[in-house]
Amino acid sequence: MADKNVRRRELPGGLRVFSEPLSEATSVSLGVWIRAGSRDERDDVAGITHLMEHMLFKGTPELDALGIAQAFEGIGAQENAATGEEYTVLYARFLPEHLERALDVMGDMVLRPTFADLEREREVIVEEIKMYEDRPDQMADEYLSGLIFHGDPLGRPIIGSAETVRGVDHETLKSFHQNTYTAANVFVVGAGKLDPDELERMVEEKLGGLPAGDPFPRNARPGEPESRVHYKFKETEQYHVSVGSLGIPASSEDRFAMAALNNVFGGGMSSRLFQEVREKRGLAYAVYSYHQAYSDAGAIKTYVGSTTGNVEEAIETIVREMGKMRNEPVDAEELERTKQQLKSSTLLALESTAARMNRVGRSVILDTELLSPEEIAERIEAVTADAIMRLANEHLDTKKMYLSAVGPKELDLGRYLG
Repeated sequence: MADKNVRRRELPGGLRVFSEPLSEATSVSLGVWIRAGSRDERDDVAGITHLMEHMLFKGTPELDALGIAQAFEGIGAQENAATGEEYTVLYARFLPEHLERALDVMGDMVLRPTFADLEREREVIVEEIKMYEDRPDQMADEYLSGLIFHGDPLGRPIIGSAETVRGVDHETLKSFHQNTYTAANVFVVGAGKLDPDELERMVEEKLGGLPAGDPFPRNARPGEPESRVHYKFKETEQYHVSVGSLGIPASSEDRFAMAALNNVFGGGMSSRLFQEVREKRGLAYAVYSYHQAYSDAGAIKTYVGSTTGNVEEAIETIVREMGKMRNEPVDAEELERTKQQLKSSTLLALESTAARMNRVGRSVILDTELLSPEEIAERIEAVTADAIMRLANEHLDTKKMYLSAVGPKELDLGRYLG
């Protein structure tokens, strides 16, 4: 932990507690993180991590699902949970005086879920899967991940499939919980108006019963798909296209230069893609780029939603802009504007206790150094035009790229990849 304001303590048994006291805060954000995500699942139970997240809210020995909801509402807490490729997190934000009660409830949910209403909740998730299938932009992204991380669990949808989710029974879920929710995988993060000593004492009292275990090994090994292009027919008004390639891990020394590259290329309203594709040519309403970083891998992606008549010109324009990023250094004015944008968006977010908690949790999950706000600003300032151009040549090379498309008519978009 490079940020001196964040305290780390390992309790007997291996459970870790991270606390960031903020005297000026009026709230506490608490997260119970589990180092288990969709990439850690077997193929035949894909989606079990996300199903497990849902089941945490279905009851404990003391509280049923309604009781859990009322317990959080009774202290005015905002609570939720999330599942990613590399983590599950249960989190809540509340007033400082309710820390012990919140930890009571959250600790029971994580340690002692009853798995009540599993059959019903499986069907709820199947409905969620159908909802995503009604979102062609999401489908395009998932198909692209499947190409970039071909044959690797990182290429699978986090939510799984209707078949694999329906295949998870009580015994499978209990076994998954016992083997995954262990002291080696679970850690607690608190940020806001709190006393670190008190938080550590409460966590040891409430969550000290976690069994020992081993963390999942992680080593992404994507293979080469038969084709670099995937098309899915869907009767849509718009034509949805995602283009991308392998990126960099979250801990890479190049992560700030990658953030700058993405910002210049397609990260906002002043970005080149937004200006060229939308503002100057009117070819799309939505066009943007983004970088997804994992502990040992990454992906850089570009999305555009256009009409069937305009999509080929939109892709041609995107590919041309990729060429400019590879061949022409970013000028001083654009680089300075990008640095200011990155510093502002990163540092302003840290005014929220939830963002602070999330920042620490993600740092632990991704095994990245936790930098202070001042160190973040320094790293952003150190980004050079040469570093951006080098990354563009490595990661915006169309010959190494993949393309997924969802729309009402198959078009030869693969020809733009070269």
